[in-house]
Amino acid sequence: MSLYFGVPILLVGAVLQSTWIEDLRILGGRPDLVLLLVVTWAIIRGLNEGVLWGFIGGAFMDSLSGGPFGVWTVTLTAVGLIAGQGWVQRLGPTSIRLALMAALSTLLGHALLATIMLLLGYGVDIEGAFTNVIGPAALLNFILSPFSFVFLVWFHRRSQARGGMGA
Repeated sequence: MSLYFGVPILLVGAVLQSTWIEDLRILGGRPDLVLLLVVTWAIIRGLNEGVLWGFIGGAFMDSLSGGPFGVWTVTLTAVGLIAGQGWVQRLGPTSIRLALMAALSTLLGHALLATIMLLLGYGVDIEGAFTNVIGPAALLNFILSPFSFVFLVWFHRRSQARGGMGA
């Protein structure tokens, strides 16, 4: 994987997530652009690169959020770890696998995020979060997953055509 292009993609995703998408509400939730990029890349390139993208994307999200540093890094690294597992490759065609993992990773990622926040002493309404924010976000990520796939497959092919510049 070329980090020369991967890092800017994740940085732009984190900036868009923290600015423009932060104010976007559809059905009460909002899409998770960086999470979607991590899941998609993990499905395209596998466990190691999914974890790496999760770590980098999480660090960018932590840098741009008002929450405690490390919460997004742990969450998105775990998401990359889950989405990059070998059993995910056996879930069916790529489009179905990606859509399912986008929704599942959103649910699991936000559950982990809420758990970490609770452990750190922050008040979190778990039931309200799942009903009003996380559920709609999982649905939106499910719907948007083909768009992230088209973009990252293009990037994947382009980085391979250039000789697969190393990580």
